[in-house]
Amino acid sequence: MINYDKELFISHRDNCIPSMRFYSKRVSSSKLLPRISRFINKYLYKIGIGSSVNRYDNSFTIYSAIQDRKLYSEYQKGEKFINFGSGAFFHHNWKNYDYPGQSKYYKSLQGEEGIDFYPIDLCDDSQRLLIDNQTITLIYSSHTLEHLNYSSADRFLRECYRVLKEDGIIRLALPNTKNDFLVCSLLRDQFEDGHILKNKYMKDAASHILSYINNIPFEEVASLFDVSQYDSSKFYDLVNEKYSLASSFDSSNPDRHISYWDYNLLIGIIKKIGFRYCIPCYQGSSFARPFTNISVFDNTEPHISFYVDIIK
Repeated sequence: MINYDKELFISHRDNCIPSMRFYSKRVSSSKLLPRISRFINKYLYKIGIGSSVNRYDNSFTIYSAIQDRKLYSEYQKGEKFINFGSGAFFHHNWKNYDYPGQSKYYKSLQGEEGIDFYPIDLCDDSQRLLIDNQTITLIYSSHTLEHLNYSSADRFLRECYRVLKEDGIIRLALPNTKNDFLVCSLLRDQFEDGHILKNKYMKDAASHILSYINNIPFEEVASLFDVSQYDSSKFYDLVNEKYSLASSFDSSNPDRHISYWDYNLLIGIIKKIGFRYCIPCYQGSSFARPFTNISVFDNTEPHISFYVDIIK
């Protein structure tokens, strides 16, 4: 049973796994560091050392596996944990699934196919997880849903529901594009049209929703902001009405953002699927203690992300 008497506004000061973090711009291009990190997690985790590579902030982290193991103390031996869209993620207790990398660098992040991660195409209409019903305890999926169209995302979440145990949790991290548009609306009346700062924020906010925005003249993007009245959901719909390719999956460029998400949309979808709760969270706060180790989880661009614990 889940303990609902938990602090969802926990401070990182109180939520601390001892660690050492090293920063270098070479982290986001090195093919060697991911291999070193996987070696540490495979062979040194049991003696007390864990590791992670974060290409988003150019960091390489060594953390206490002894303290990390305590986060799994409430789970029974043999319980299963899965990460979908795993990227550079690697943890001793977790099984990884991801779309096969298209570049040599991304392939080095993922590791060896069939060993370090298992290939999966969540946009494949025939895709069904080769996992038995109600056998998974925790699922993590960070910045993955926005790369799927809505039908694929719905199918994926339904599969997660099928494989999760009762009281199982799926943790999602997604771009907080709704807040991006709120920031733009707050700048709207402070700066004149055409101001470099205003334009930059609008372009960045729009591209966080749809990568296709980079193919549209900025004057048109700015006009769509006005027509949508700086509403992120309406903006997404307006772009898709005119540019159908904007929300189409491209297997040669799977990193593209093609769908829009916010709390209300997500809650509506997961309720229809049958999940009990979709609880908004901050980085490092969760009903599942393993997710509170931010050396491992919630470290993909947390400054522009929102998080949810979805409970079956």
